[in-house]
Amino acid sequence: MARGVPSLYELEVKRYLIQHRFLPARGWKVTVHVDPMEEGGPNQPPDKKERTARAKTWLERNGVGLGDHPDFPRADIVAARHGRPSYVIEVKGEARVQKGVAIQQALGQIQQQMRPDRDARYVIATPNTPDWEDQMERIPAHVCDQLSLRLWLVDETGVQEI
Repeated sequence: MARGVPSLYELEVKRYLIQHRFLPARGWKVTVHVDPMEEGGPNQPPDKKERTARAKTWLERNGVGLGDHPDFPRADIVAARHGRPSYVIEVKGEARVQKGVAIQQALGQIQQQMRPDRDARYVIATPNTPDWEDQMERIPAHVCDQLSLRLWLVDETGVQEI
């Protein structure tokens, strides 16, 4: 992401991740959990409500289901396509919580979604900024290997795997 461009809110990360990796028009069935706090509210930055509304509208117009997935409740994104493993994704975006704390939360949340009997890939996705990348790189590689966890950085132009 270019310097000086604001980091993405969680709903924007979800939108761009789906746009670049899991577009329903390409055969993906995608379910997105939207927490009310993701859409803005009192004491939030003034641009958050407008930016997240645009992201949510994009999701709805592009065939993304909003709500809880039956097999992975409260997972931020579940993407499935016939003949391929499902992806279960925990997403973090710009918020008032410190980025290091957000990554620790994401690790706990994605572990709660892991199922030994499912052919699924597990991912943590964040905005593609140096601060987020630094936090993601603090997750030891052996932990990612043991958990079969992938780490993705997302922006308007694409998705980069760490």
